[in-house]
Amino acid sequence: MNIVKRVTVYTTSAGSELVADILYGAGSEGVGIYDSEDFKSMLNSDIIWDYVDESALAYSEVVRVAGFFSPDFNVNIITEALQELKSRSETDLGSLEINCDEADADAWIDIWKSYARPIREGKIVILPEWTDCGFKSEQGDIIIRLDPGMAFGTGEHETTRLCLRLLQDVIKTGDRVLDIGTGSGILAIAAAKLGASEVDACDIDAQAVDACIRNCKVNGVADKVNAAKADLTSAARGKYDVVLGNITADILMRLSNDIGDYTASGASTVVSGIIHSRADDVEQAYTKAGFNLAKTAVLGEWRAYVWK
Repeated sequence: MNIVKRVTVYTTSAGSELVADILYGAGSEGVGIYDSEDFKSMLNSDIIWDYVDESALAYSEVVRVAGFFSPDFNVNIITEALQELKSRSETDLGSLEINCDEADADAWIDIWKSYARPIREGKIVILPEWTDCGFKSEQGDIIIRLDPGMAFGTGEHETTRLCLRLLQDVIKTGDRVLDIGTGSGILAIAAAKLGASEVDACDIDAQAVDACIRNCKVNGVADKVNAAKADLTSAARGKYDVVLGNITADILMRLSNDIGDYTASGASTVVSGIIHSRADDVEQAYTKAGFNLAKTAVLGEWRAYVWK
């Protein structure tokens, strides 16, 4: 049995993704969001349900966001991050009460897999590797099979969905693409399936690189995607037509002065992972670095941009 420390934060639907982002940033080996509204939306999806526990349909304003850490993890890291979030957010975040207990990580992964669902963003559909969930594809759908393992990037997170949305506008056949902080490889795979001829995907997390390589093989794009454990400066090879960065506002701002060195003339830089309260900072950083804003996309508490 793989025992881990489970840290549960009590929040709201509006605050759930923000809290999840903090748990991921603190090093969580996975994040679960328990929201009655999400469950109801799943019932109206393409999933075929044999049985539904009616108690799960009871509405609750309280949303639980659970992260999983090593047994000796210092929860004060999360407490301080939540306090900072509350001080700069206009969103109703609820109580942000924290509860800690022990959990079996392997059992949690099995539960998570049983509730995985199809996710559509435009013509891109994310399906769990292990099941179709009763999904019926439409003409023109681009199917991505995914098992993120312990890597970030299932298609559920609003920042990932924003990237998938914008990618469909900017990728052209034959493009060279750089995906910074690839996680599960979901954006690299999407770029390849949208027509990119070559994708360099990098992440500083070895588990993420392993997940990316595995998912590229499953989706038949291993010949187009080069995954490596590296940061931007050591992963880039020449100039790119599209650069992707679904990370955090602080890291994106630090990269703003470097990304231009790796972009071809007229290239698109897609950045996501930006909470509304940091949007002005990011915009100022990229404008100062010589980029022109081409498009903005908003979903929930997050923004994403296309810069030229």
